[in-house]
Amino acid sequence: MTTYVFSFVFPFLLATALLQGVAALSGRKLRGWGAALVLGLIAAGIVLLPLDGLPAARWLISFNANFSIPLTAILFSKVVEPFFKIRLLDDKAILTCWIFSLTAGAVLYPMALGLGQMDPYAAGWGFSWLFVLAFSVTVVLLALKNRFAVVLMAAILAYNLRLLESTNLWDYLVDPLLVVVACVGIGSKLVARCKA
Repeated sequence: MTTYVFSFVFPFLLATALLQGVAALSGRKLRGWGAALVLGLIAAGIVLLPLDGLPAARWLISFNANFSIPLTAILFSKVVEPFFKIRLLDDKAILTCWIFSLTAGAVLYPMALGLGQMDPYAAGWGFSWLFVLAFSVTVVLLALKNRFAVVLMAAILAYNLRLLESTNLWDYLVDPLLVVVACVGIGSKLVARCKA
């Protein structure tokens, strides 16, 4: 039941972010708890809207079975900031997330598709080198006071609580959409740096 309920979190945040974008395009600056509550209720209505017998949020799952915890955390941070002027993830944390995601994606996806002798996805079940590596990266980032460490701790906790439909740690740490977002984010930073 918890897994099913948690599957609505990312679609809810996405719907809220899209509503914020529409409001911004119309020139409205939505701030505070009142605006957050109104947009939250509208977003909840959208994700719960039944389409052919399923809530709209569950249709999004057919596009990407598991939205990783880092992608959900970035979206949550982006949704919270305009309402409350609080930056949960600063630029350093987001850049770290992008680098982490690209690295994880480069290790996982080509080999999982058979482009090597090893399938690293198998390491995501149970205690393995992947858990030790994720824990070690988290400790190093905590020592560096990088906020992405909190996101990795949340991913490990979510894995232990089995919040996603997957039981593989990889799916809690990275997903294809996050890798695409990371590519776009790093690419745009590089283009901006070249123009400067």
